[in-house]
Amino acid sequence: MQTKPPIDMPYTPQPLTKPTENLGDYSGLAWIDQGIVVQAKHRPPSTQRLMWMQSDLNIDESLLIPHDPTFAVTLHYHPQRLPNGTIGFILDTGVVNSQGMLDEFYSFVQFDPTTNTLSELIPRPAPRKILSKGRVVWNPSMDRALVTDGQYLGSHYYWWTASDGFQPLDLEVDVAQYFAWSPDGTTIAFFGLPDAGSGVVSALTRPENLYLMDAEAGNRRVVLADVYNIAGLQWSPDGQWLVFVANFDRSSDQVWLFKPATSERLALTPPGHYQWPAWSPDGKQIAVIWYDPGNTGDDDKDAVIVLDVPDLIRK
Repeated sequence: MQTKPPIDMPYTPQPLTKPTENLGDYSGLAWIDQGIVVQAKHRPPSTQRLMWMQSDLNIDESLLIPHDPTFAVTLHYHPQRLPNGTIGFILDTGVVNSQGMLDEFYSFVQFDPTTNTLSELIPRPAPRKILSKGRVVWNPSMDRALVTDGQYLGSHYYWWTASDGFQPLDLEVDVAQYFAWSPDGTTIAFFGLPDAGSGVVSALTRPENLYLMDAEAGNRRVVLADVYNIAGLQWSPDGQWLVFVANFDRSSDQVWLFKPATSERLALTPPGHYQWPAWSPDGKQIAVIWYDPGNTGDDDKDAVIVLDVPDLIRK
């Protein structure tokens, strides 16, 4: 059980202006020192690319990620800011075999935009069943990662190190997702569902808990209970606050800030459909994808918005 009930801070979200420009089909977000990177689908062709966003939130150009021409397919997924300030993502490369079928090879890589260099952190060929939908979070020294296979029910979790590869981790919950390693390396946060019930429908209607555990996966404890429809989780650069998308009453979602040490929480946005909140490196702003703010029903009408972090949590 959580040790403290949440304390709502005295803050009223200001209405957001629904964007009408710079809309697209967005599915991932990262904020590094050089700017905001968004995973965007471009038509034609209908492929996912990692793109820079300018200060006016207009798509600028693709990241200049080196491409090996020996591969017939090269895809980049799930961008994130790594502890060393570079951008990390899952790399999916494919070659056509002698039977005319595509063989895919997965890895987790880092890309340094200051030098346009690419290097493997989890080298190919990593197991497809883990990284094809997987998520990876790193400790500050980047010598150890916690990896999930990205499933919902029936998901699996692993430690990864260069010496031991993938080693299974049992978190004693039916569902665990959105892992976030604190900047000081001592704490890992995640959302989990202790009992999923029978089937996906049952699981999706049950609230999850926000857990903290130490860097060895011990001392797991609930710090916030009864959270619905979670989308994204990230520590602030100072390690004091968590940002996530969720709701607490089975209604529309909001972008929330939560301080585990005091149980203070704050709704940063009005209700809407958001995902992948990302802190700015200085901790003063948060970028987030706002899905189809005009309620058009179209896939390519998403927006990226930037929210100012209130002064009352930066004291």
